[in-house]
Amino acid sequence: MKDTSSDWKFLGEGWCSRDKLPLAVPRYVQVIPEYAAYRYLRGRAVDPGAADADTLGTFLRALHGLDPDPELREMLPCEDRRAIAEEYFERTEREVVPKLSTHEAARLRQEFEMYLSTPENFVFRPVVLHGDFAADHILAEDDSIKAVIDFGDVSWGDPDYDFMYLFADLGWVFVEKVARSYGHPDLERLRRKCRYFAIVDQIGTIVDGPGQALAGQENTAWRRLRRFLRDD
Repeated sequence: MKDTSSDWKFLGEGWCSRDKLPLAVPRYVQVIPEYAAYRYLRGRAVDPGAADADTLGTFLRALHGLDPDPELREMLPCEDRRAIAEEYFERTEREVVPKLSTHEAARLRQEFEMYLSTPENFVFRPVVLHGDFAADHILAEDDSIKAVIDFGDVSWGDPDYDFMYLFADLGWVFVEKVARSYGHPDLERLRRKCRYFAIVDQIGTIVDGPGQALAGQENTAWRRLRRFLRDD
């Protein structure tokens, strides 16, 4: 299975905490640059209509509660969220805004300004993040969730980020259920951040996609971006 993490030692040798998680996760048996092999995990991508919010909330709480050794922790990418937001805001003005309607452009600027002007968005206890916690990386069998795969984007950062792909795939109503099971202390703040993270994820595909994105991904990103800017 192809993966993209630059921290194979963490995944291949240091993922001893996997036994502390309530769902099966990859047990890496071989790692070479840009590729990793792990023992087969049974299941299929979870049906969005059958995803169990309590199971996912419990898994995320356990994942975010891991306390890796300092040596392993230092191997995890740790991004500066404010710097990323400022960089994407500048690129958005140049490369995305000119292709939007006046209303869409105003909403997009508002999302960046709201995120950057809220100090609480940058005050959090960093945790181990899956980094790509999407529906197609959650495996189900016999109508129950069994495993989580694709830890190629594992990192160290804002726990709220791990709710974003569920938000993009399944919507806020479902994410709110996951967050309640997780024990999130501020659901309204989480909702705003999920929306912002999802918007920036689409922008990333749009501005970085040429030559890298798979066929159709850029068009999908444009559709999703416009939907997020239209929805309340």
